[in-house]
Amino acid sequence: MRAACEALRASLPLTLALACTTPPTGSSPTAPAAASTSPPPRQRPAATANNDARGAGSQPDYDGEATLLRAAITPRLPAEIPDARTACTAMLDAAVTFYDAVARDEADRTVLLADLKATRAADQTRCEQETSPRAAACVTIRLEHRDAELPWLLDQCTRAFPE
Repeated sequence: MRAACEALRASLPLTLALACTTPPTGSSPTAPAAASTSPPPRQRPAATANNDARGAGSQPDYDGEATLLRAAITPRLPAEIPDARTACTAMLDAAVTFYDAVARDEADRTVLLADLKATRAADQTRCEQETSPRAAACVTIRLEHRDAELPWLLDQCTRAFPE
């Protein structure tokens, strides 16, 4: 017991020195996050990633990027924008074509297309209620590029064409 007390006493100055030292970033230490009790989300590797290498201190200006997107896409939009139902149907059809094309293998393709089919009616309804026809047309056009996935494009196009 005496040896344990002496070992503890010997480590006390180091413990105090570490506890009183300011972290290198200049920020104050924070308490550890509470452990999540929810199960981890279903993991499915994305076929096309939007890997943003910018760090937490340099987040993108999504509204600024949407402004640039609006300028680039506006000339490519159809002269007459279809109604919401037609625009959303075209967007969801383009998503099926996109994920069918970018799937890495048949198993991945089967899962992706089954997920899209299972949520199609709800996606259609929500799109018609929340997405402007111009935003849906923007997504349809951008999915042809095959450089970004539906959720990111929907966010950006909705920011670009909120009306």
